[in-house]
Amino acid sequence: MVLEWVRFISRIIFIPISDDLLVIRQISNWLQQGQVPFAIFLLVWSACFVCFILFYGIPRLFRELPIIQKLLTTKHLAKAEAILQEKGAFAIAISFFLPGIWRPIHYMAGLLAYPFRPYVLVTLAGTGVYALSWTILIDRLGVYGLLNRFSAWWATHSHVLLVPGIIVACGILCWIFRDMIRNWFVRS
Repeated sequence: MVLEWVRFISRIIFIPISDDLLVIRQISNWLQQGQVPFAIFLLVWSACFVCFILFYGIPRLFRELPIIQKLLTTKHLAKAEAILQEKGAFAIAISFFLPGIWRPIHYMAGLLAYPFRPYVLVTLAGTGVYALSWTILIDRLGVYGLLNRFSAWWATHSHVLLVPGIIVACGILCWIFRDMIRNWFVRS
């Protein structure tokens, strides 16, 4: 069990796919092995907490390098640091529930030297709520067999959502950046 926990942490840190998918998969595996949901919750909570402390700590160490120090003096990063100091706790807490925002906010909190004690408290609470939510959801979905049915459907029909989703996402991005795109073509 400890070895699986360490592998789970290494997957979250080193595999660049959605952390939510890794958490869902690990919870499902532990439930299939007959583990108690409370133990699964504690394992997921502690693993996520360790990962986010690493996501914060490693950039915090790199902050001390002279090259990074020079980059941190730009006005945009100074402005980002001021915003993070003002609204950092809320941003860190909400990041656990917004896919794709997980890692960047924690990397930036470390890089921009967000205070350690508030970071740990918010991360401890956020990972607890996150782990509890996923554990309860996967346990309940597993009881009704919905998770297996969804996995089977996704394996055969994922292209039904993926291709239109990519087209819609590209359309939205083009609409958001339409002025920039228009100016780019006018200058050429």
